[in-house]
Amino acid sequence: FKGFFLQAPLAFDVKEREREKCVGFREPFSMATAGRLTLRALTRSLNNSQVQLQNVATTTQKRSVGNLPVKANSYIENWAHKRENVELTFKFDAKTLSLLGFFGLLTPYCVYNMTISEFQSMQELAGKPKKKYWGS
Repeated sequence: FKGFFLQAPLAFDVKEREREKCVGFREPFSMATAGRLTLRALTRSLNNSQVQLQNVATTTQKRSVGNLPVKANSYIENWAHKRENVELTFKFDAKTLSLLGFFGLLTPYCVYNMTISEFQSMQELAGKPKKKYWGS
């Protein structure tokens, strides 16, 4: 078997060596190299597309709502401005405290009590003893 490995190169080996001599031939590469090459090509194409977009943006007219002839509604613009800057105009006073107490404390308490009373009435109709819930 030793003589088998020392034989002359086969025909496909010769063809591969000739192909290696050709211009532009590259050795097979690993997956990491393939990934780097792919990322490099993707980065180049993205950079080229950004340059093209910048060139297009400088030649076309900018409009806020596409190509539609839209007039801004001053009421909506004022509301949007107030909404974006609410931390600058917020006042903590008696009215704010009463709204917070009503919607933040009283309303959830009422909903909870109504739910508990519904559970207890259904238990009573079913003939089961009433369960004690938190706060009842």
